[in-house]
Amino acid sequence: METVARPAARRLGPRTLGPRSFRGTIVLTTVGLMTASMVVVGFFIQLVLGRAAHNDIDEVLHQRADTTVAVVQDASTKTLDVPEDSLEPGVVVYDAQGDVVAGSVGDAARELANHLAAADRERTTDGPGEVVRLLAVPFDTPSGAHGVVVVSQDTTPYERSQRYALYATGVLAALVIAATALIALRVTRQALQPVTRMAQFAANWSEHDLTHRFGLGPPTNELAALGETLDHLLDRVASAILAEQRLTAELAHELRTPLTSIQGAADLALMRGVVDPAVRQDLEQISASAREMSGVITTLLDLARDETSSARRRTCTVADLVPALVAAAGSTVRVQDDTQDSTASIAAPRDLVVRAVVPLIDNAVQHARGQVTLTAVDRPDTVELTVADDGPGVADEVRDVIFEPGVTYRDGGAGLGLGIARRVARSFGGEITLAQRPGGACFVVSMPRR
Repeated sequence: METVARPAARRLGPRTLGPRSFRGTIVLTTVGLMTASMVVVGFFIQLVLGRAAHNDIDEVLHQRADTTVAVVQDASTKTLDVPEDSLEPGVVVYDAQGDVVAGSVGDAARELANHLAAADRERTTDGPGEVVRLLAVPFDTPSGAHGVVVVSQDTTPYERSQRYALYATGVLAALVIAATALIALRVTRQALQPVTRMAQFAANWSEHDLTHRFGLGPPTNELAALGETLDHLLDRVASAILAEQRLTAELAHELRTPLTSIQGAADLALMRGVVDPAVRQDLEQISASAREMSGVITTLLDLARDETSSARRRTCTVADLVPALVAAAGSTVRVQDDTQDSTASIAAPRDLVVRAVVPLIDNAVQHARGQVTLTAVDRPDTVELTVADDGPGVADEVRDVIFEPGVTYRDGGAGLGLGIARRVARSFGGEITLAQRPGGACFVVSMPRR
């Protein structure tokens, strides 16, 4: 019966990105938290240093002002008298009228100091650009004279210390963040490596060996609990696979007998001779279909049967496969063999690999205009065998469902065997994919190397 090509399944919802590594998520989160913490710590350190520098400057200003007032009060008897050599640089004394009695300040702070000369109480202010800080202290001498002492202090050394502290904090933060990232990488690698290996072992055992278990004992820690969970999961997978194998084997055995009878009856009728050409053509079609279905049933039996360890160790090369593939193509098309460059051993029995590739040959012969091309390339871990034809190619609407049962890659034709071919390839660790190629269909069979 002719198979109608089905459209690709509709995708619901937006396409999602690939999964992010859990280890990468942990490392990025840890580094992000540490970066935020170091920013907060650096801001707090700068805040504390700024407050400490402010307090230190005020303390120095008060000490210099108190010293100057004491000197002026000692030197003054009847009038305000200030010895010039007793004043430090950056200190100026004003009388009650706001005139300078002695001392001087820098040009940048002179105008502000003159403004503070009329202060009636202690006043502190910053000069232009906040590079100098001034303190005005009014005082009275024992003789009753009134005056104001203005003391200035350069803030550049304190700001320089704050800047150096900021640089040091930045360098320390970078080192801490880098050390945190390295520690997080190492810790997560050591913590997650057993989990990754357990997942790989579980996936490998579920496909190739249903008898292995982790057997880590009672769940006394997280890894033991995970091992126990995976053991239970492997038990359920093994039960499901064994049940499927038994059902497939029973169905295959039940179908073989009537198929053998059908094929035998058709062949016997053909041997006796059939005069009517239409009847003879129908009998030949029945015999060929029965023979083809018998091959499919044999393949299903091979998949359902547990392979022995010796069978799993058998290998072959592409050169071992080519004669059977050329014979399967028949004489209706020309087979171009370009597989001479492949010499690697395939980690699978020859007969099983042939069963995986023959459906691709059948489809290529059915859709080719005149030639089927076989090429092979040895990769580091796989051997890639390509089956290409010069036919019309694969319709875009069926590319995503080409390996589903009953789907052909062009309208018309049976489209048989592609799903079974992929299943056979996956049984020995291989894969069949549809490659992008202008003109004609191109299927790539990836097989594991020994």
